[in-house]
Amino acid sequence: MAPTRVDPFLEASPVPLGLPADEVERRLGKAARVLEKDGAAIGFQYPALGVWLAIEDGVVSSVSFLTGTVDEGGAKYPGELPGGLRVTDAPARVVELYGEPDRTQEIALPRPPHAKLVLSFYALTAPATVTFAHRTQDPKRLDRIVLSRRPA
Repeated sequence: MAPTRVDPFLEASPVPLGLPADEVERRLGKAARVLEKDGAAIGFQYPALGVWLAIEDGVVSSVSFLTGTVDEGGAKYPGELPGGLRVTDAPARVVELYGEPDRTQEIALPRPPHAKLVLSFYALTAPATVTFAHRTQDPKRLDRIVLSRRPA
């Protein structure tokens, strides 16, 4: 399979997908917050770096490049992402840089009425996906950018 325009997201990640959870703080330093369940890490928050890491089955399963939303505490990824994308860019810029997504999905939001979260999925050559999300009531702003492992 030929490399895709979104493949460089793997290099943009501060740690590789699949990295054991016990290696995260050795590589990135002490997390601002470690989320745990039953004594095991399920997430690492690095708002100063503009990323949050999710852990599944003891390894990094996804990396969220923070866009400054309220639920992210206003933290945002400070640099450029592949192709020159910035977390402050409009969703239309994603299509301009990476082409049409492999698939899209809309999820109804509880408020405001008729609002939806629009998800655009881009498959990478490696077993990973980059997902971009925006809310229909704020179509000029990215709400989420997430690099995730997918089953091989």
